[in-house]
Order: sequence, then C-alpha cells, then structure tokens
Amino acid sequence: MTRFLFLLVISLFLGAPAHAFGPGTGSFEDLEFVSETSISDDSGSALALCHTTDDLRFMGFTLLSTITGYALSPDACETQIATRLNPEDMQAAQEAGEIDSALPVFARNDVQRNLTNYGLWLAIILGLVAVIIRRVKSLLGYDLRGPLRRKTTQRIISAMCHAGQCDGIIDSREIALIRRTAQRLTRRGVRTADVVKAADRTKDRLTEQDYIDFGNGLRDGEKDVLMQAVFFIALQGNRVYPKEYQFLTDLAHGIGMPGEDFRRVMNVALSDLDHHPAP
Repeated sequence: MTRFLFLLVISLFLGAPAHAFGPGTGSFEDLEFVSETSISDDSGSALALCHTTDDLRFMGFTLLSTITGYALSPDACETQIATRLNPEDMQAAQEAGEIDSALPVFARNDVQRNLTNYGLWLAIILGLVAVIIRRVKSLLGYDLRGPLRRKTTQRIISAMCHAGQCDGIIDSREIALIRRTAQRLTRRGVRTADVVKAADRTKDRLTEQDYIDFGNGLRDGEKDVLMQAVFFIALQGNRVYPKEYQFLTDLAHGIGMPGEDFRRVMNVALSDLDHHPAP
C-alpha cells in the first residue's frame, strides 16, 4: 500500500508524460460519446459528437478526467477525430439543427464528474494521511491498536518498582497497582509474578548507567509511557517526596527526556490519575 501511494504521488506531482512509468500511466487525451449528429464527412458517413477529455491515469486506472472541448468523430468516438468544434462552431451547428440544441455550448465538467474527481483525490489524500499517521505512531511507539513491545513492558515494570521502592518497601497493594497500571499502559497481559520478580531485582542505589539503560533501545513514545507510568506511581500520595523526585529527574536525564517533555508527561500522568484513582 505504501509503495503504491508513493508511486502514485510521484506520478501525479511530477506531471509525467504518457507511459513514463509504464503502459497506461501518464496524461492521455480521450474521447467520450455525447450524441449523434446530422453532420456527415466527405464520404457521407454520419459523425458523432464527442467530448475531448484530458485523463490522468496510473497503470491504466483513470485518476482524473477533465472535459476540454467538443469534437466530431467518424467512429462513434472510439479513437478518431474528424474535426474539433469551438463554442462558435457548436452554436452554429445547433442553430442549423445539426446538433441537439439542448447541449451546452461550452464543454465542461458536470457536477457528477467533479464529484468523482474530488472524491478520488480525497480518498487518496486520506489514504496517505492514514499511512503517515500509522508510520509515525509506529516509529514513536504509539501504535494504539497493538501492545507495546515486551522489552518496553519489562522496562516500565522495573522503573515503576524502583519508583515504588523510593518510599519504602513495595507492599502487596503497590504490587497490584503496578501490575494494573503496566497492563493498562502497555496493553499487555502482566502477571503478579512478573511484578514481584521485578521488585526483587530493584537496587537501593542506581548508577548513571542504570538510568541510561532504562531508555536504551526505546522509541520516544515508549519513553513517554515509561515516564508516565513512573509518575503515576510516584503521585499516588498526591505529593512527590524528595527521593521520588530525585529518581524521576535522574530517570528523565538518563533516558534523554528534555524538560518540556518531562512537564508534559507529568501533566498526562496527573490527568491519568484523575481517571484511574488507586482503590
């Protein structure tokens, strides 16, 4: 899908000549049958009235079709043009009764054709936007339709356990809270045993490298979720103790989170706390 849209955009915006990307791709003039006429060619064969169109195609599929004028054709507008008609010619033929007078003198797109053209462009644009949004979310770790990576989930659980340890021993209530929060934010199943193991591996003192390791290999969006989860645990008592604040700032520094992102994620965590208060 991405490759198709990429090639499509390239073909549209570069204004490629016909067959630039292969047969059936480019800008083409075409004929569309409009009506029979009482006009004959030199051999006496009746000529048909046609619309001449400028079509933009990709791999044989018409993306845009714009009416450019009138023409007379000896083969019912299949391929041949006998002569082109300007508005004066069209009006004269209508006054002479050779062409249906109900037809407009000026050949232009009707409402249906414009809706078709614009609708297709809208579909293409929406498709491109959807692909771009999906790609950006994937790069940032915010694919809302799927769980975060297992590695990210493990880091988040470990960081929350370290945050919980800042105010003393991690009790059963806090283990349950960490499990529920990790499961909700990562969209992965988290067992109580996973949290207990992570809690058992917490350190009393973390080095600078330990803080850096929390963020190694994580995408920016995953780091946001990591910090949001830690904030959620640290803010449970409606205040952040000095040791918790030190852990939060050291963690943000270690994973490379700038100050404005630190404050943004803290505000997200505060809002999250309002919607998901601890039992």
